[in-house]
Amino acid sequence: MANLLDLSNVVRISLLSALRGLPDVNTSALAIITDDEPIPSNFGDARQYLNATGVADDFGSSSTTARMAERVFAQTPNILTGRGFLQIIPRDQDASAQPATVLSRENVDLTQLDGDDYHINVAVDGEAASDLEIGEVDTSSLSAAQDSLNSTAVTGAGLVFSLTGEVTSAKVELSTDSDGATSEIEVGDSETGTDIAPILKIDGESATGADAGVERPKDTVLRVRDKVPFFGIVLTEKLDDSALTEFASLIQTLDKLFFAPSHEFSDVDGVFSDIVESGFTHTRPLLYTESETDAIDFAAGYASRGLSINFSGENTAHTMHLKELIGFTADDLTQTQLTAANNAGVDVYANFGVPKLFTSGANQFFDQVYTRLALVLRLRIALFNFLAQTNTKIPQTEAGMASLKSVAEDVLERFVTNGTFAPGEWNGPAAFGDPEDFKRNIREQGYFVFSIPLAQQSQGEREARIAPVIQAAAKDAGAIHSADMTILVEA
Repeated sequence: MANLLDLSNVVRISLLSALRGLPDVNTSALAIITDDEPIPSNFGDARQYLNATGVADDFGSSSTTARMAERVFAQTPNILTGRGFLQIIPRDQDASAQPATVLSRENVDLTQLDGDDYHINVAVDGEAASDLEIGEVDTSSLSAAQDSLNSTAVTGAGLVFSLTGEVTSAKVELSTDSDGATSEIEVGDSETGTDIAPILKIDGESATGADAGVERPKDTVLRVRDKVPFFGIVLTEKLDDSALTEFASLIQTLDKLFFAPSHEFSDVDGVFSDIVESGFTHTRPLLYTESETDAIDFAAGYASRGLSINFSGENTAHTMHLKELIGFTADDLTQTQLTAANNAGVDVYANFGVPKLFTSGANQFFDQVYTRLALVLRLRIALFNFLAQTNTKIPQTEAGMASLKSVAEDVLERFVTNGTFAPGEWNGPAAFGDPEDFKRNIREQGYFVFSIPLAQQSQGEREARIAPVIQAAAKDAGAIHSADMTILVEA
């Protein structure tokens, strides 16, 4: 019998499996953080819902949580339109005491820490503030940088630095090693050496700890942020001024939005103005004066209507201005009150003969904050997946950079399609790349993506396999919220 030779002598075939990537962050996922206790004993950290019936089953039909869920799903459109869901997250009723913790407002490039005389000014647990020596920071790795930040002076003052992420994009946490409501942190301005707080994006931040017992909403978010998917947040209670300010400070450090309600007009010139002046754009102040219960429900309805954008659709982007919410009557506001709310960046439900939301750009318009967060999250995921889902490598060549930039262009094109961006004239002085290419792309496409030639990249970045920075610009489509008209009549 003849010997059969293996066909691999001639043809060799390898079957490659597709590598895993990350799904887009669901920016229509709304969380109700509740102090209601769920009925099922095995509820877990959270549960997802696509209707209000399931919420009533798990919390009782007369609960605050179920009532808010009804307001969420009553809106048209609502979070389901954006392919979202409702996430119910109960607060721990028997939580342990928590330390005071501040977080960096954004990710930090630790390689900027190239000095040798860093200090930080902190007041800890009510004691007088003092400048604490850190010295030089080893940025060779995340753990080395963390060890450097936790200098003898820092740990001796009862503080602990924790770092997560990457050296070039780290999230910084500074906590007390004490727990409870008397645990406090207040970051000031160091007058010794080089102040490290602004570089770590924690300058001016302050926080308090919590005693054991019912968990604070802040601590609930910190507990579940890496375990439970959600983007928008509403609460079953109205926070007092200090708790609201601290919660807003936390949410500003995260890629999330918080809808803060009040039924008291005094909050317009009070805590809401403080939030807006602090630049806490991720917190959306809402006034509905009927009652505290109605204001809390109003926030749930507003959030569901606001987070309804399906970013994969065509002309789906919207503004909340002059929209209606189902289940709510108009507030009885005077012109003076409307003007004050508008100046303070507080959205209201006004009576124009029909009830209409009246929104303000003093805290940026809601749709601006929402769509830009959605853009950043989708760009981050798209670029990561491009790098993570190749079975070979992306060459560090102009062709490789063109492929990388095309991924960003695809995301930006999607935001032109959904109506967030639009072609137009670039009116500002800032530009990059060839000025004519920049303006032409904005005029014709609505966006421009650019990177410097690889030949101009530093050798250190090339050896570290870091791509030249990708710069992008886009023209906001904006929205028409009011109009003026003149009429010339001749007899």
